[in-house]
Amino acid sequence: MTKPSLTPGDLKRRDVLIRLASVCAGGVGLSYAAQTLKPGGRPGEQKSGKVFPNLAKQASNVTRISLISRSSQFELVKAEAGWVLPQSDFHPVANNTLSGLIKALTDVRYVRTLPPPTQLDAQVSQIAPLKGGDGVLISLETKDTAQVATVTLARRGEMTLAQLKGDEALYEISTVDWPPLDSPKAWLDLPKFDIAPERIATVELIRPKQNRLDIVRRPDGGFAPVGGTPSPIVTDIALILSRLEPQAVMAATKLRGAPAFSHSTSLKSGLIITLDGFESAGRFWVKVRTDTSKAASPEEGERWTTQTSSWAYAIPPSFWTQLMTPTLSLLQASP
Repeated sequence: MTKPSLTPGDLKRRDVLIRLASVCAGGVGLSYAAQTLKPGGRPGEQKSGKVFPNLAKQASNVTRISLISRSSQFELVKAEAGWVLPQSDFHPVANNTLSGLIKALTDVRYVRTLPPPTQLDAQVSQIAPLKGGDGVLISLETKDTAQVATVTLARRGEMTLAQLKGDEALYEISTVDWPPLDSPKAWLDLPKFDIAPERIATVELIRPKQNRLDIVRRPDGGFAPVGGTPSPIVTDIALILSRLEPQAVMAATKLRGAPAFSHSTSLKSGLIITLDGFESAGRFWVKVRTDTSKAASPEEGERWTTQTSSWAYAIPPSFWTQLMTPTLSLLQASP
């Protein structure tokens, strides 16, 4: 059968249809490629912008923050006088650490949705601590227990992963400055015993059944025991206050009885700061006392009293060993 010949008009219409078909096919291909090349791989899973866009407005309503990891579990609670840590006898929380967490949660943004894990990498992708993962679960609640923000965070190299409540997907999120999330101590507003060594004039160490040890500053700036020879251990005892970093804190009322030692540091300004030592529950603690009666500027001592008078602070065992060394051994210690 002979094919009918095409007129010039037919040829023109055919060319137009071919071009339209090509454009449509290209559009479909581009659309498919755009979906398959999106980070995360699944259309509909993509999220963008801030992870908690309303947190800035809701932060003032938060009254409880819980942090759970494989190694620790603790809460921060908003009391009348400010935020406290209940498990440390309601000791005040450091404001800068708390504000750092709120800022980080407010600023963090989605980067991409991660593909679902395979059986081979499921263990690596598990971040929920309640399921054995290595992440930290953070939950912010209001007074009526309404959850303002809940997220589990974990690190994978330079990448930060997040998993939201009720969402099995994992997201990569932007890098922000997170405070320490799995250490209760990092949240406490502990005193900084950073008394400069050059401010120390004399040190007195009193222990039951031991002679008193007096330590004085030498002309060269070092320290020596009265009636004995200079030695490293005596210098260490003289500088205890300037090197003390509390390991933990509890209410001072829990420590009863007479102290095992009293270590008094007299500053050149006349202020005297005394550490009274106690042993309790296998740890070593000190209470802090200040004497401003001879201080040129009593304001410093008053600040110490306000911050420390209700609390006892855990000290390292090495400090306790030094402070319990017999007086005769300290006087005869080798230079």
